[in-house]
Amino acid sequence: MGDLRSGLNNILEVALRPGSYLNLIYLLLAFPLGIFYFVWLTTGLSLGLGLLYFFVGLPLLLATMSSWRLFGKLEGLQAKWLLGAEVSCDKPVGWTEAGGLWNWLTSRLSSRYTWRSLAFLLLKMPLGLISFIVLTVISAICLSLISMPLLYQHIDITVGSPIPLESWQAWSLMAAGFLLSLLALHLFNGMAAVFRWLSGNLLNTEPRHV
Repeated sequence: MGDLRSGLNNILEVALRPGSYLNLIYLLLAFPLGIFYFVWLTTGLSLGLGLLYFFVGLPLLLATMSSWRLFGKLEGLQAKWLLGAEVSCDKPVGWTEAGGLWNWLTSRLSSRYTWRSLAFLLLKMPLGLISFIVLTVISAICLSLISMPLLYQHIDITVGSPIPLESWQAWSLMAAGFLLSLLALHLFNGMAAVFRWLSGNLLNTEPRHV
């Protein structure tokens, strides 16, 4: 009995946690940001590699690398604020400390954060697309069920011939919609946990405490 009550409390309390709605914001932003990163990186890298022969490609590649490191830092801040992830960006030597272009460049090329942040940004689009599809489909179903008491007079269920939807059926569907919404919040929190794990492993330069 105690386990059942605890399980029900966990299902109901998800709607009262601010973190659930912060997770939703993160998931909604993941897809458009993922598209932007993918287009930006593929354009910058392809142009840079294609123009290496004309000595314009190297500055383009360096600019693209600097931009994805910046995007990685912004993603780390977003994951920290919205998901509560433990993220600490690397701090490579500055231009004056490096004492030249070569040391400045090698400090960034040798940093694991440079390549891990690139991997994170490239993963953002497919994962963001999956999140967007799941979020929009389930949210549409939940909202449709919850709004049934307002719409049932205009809806007929067709099984061979149209069957009018009764009032008690509409209220039952609304209750099912609220229950499905609570379960959906748990699913969305699980999806956000995937991004939290990726952020903590790819965008964090400090060792994680277990």
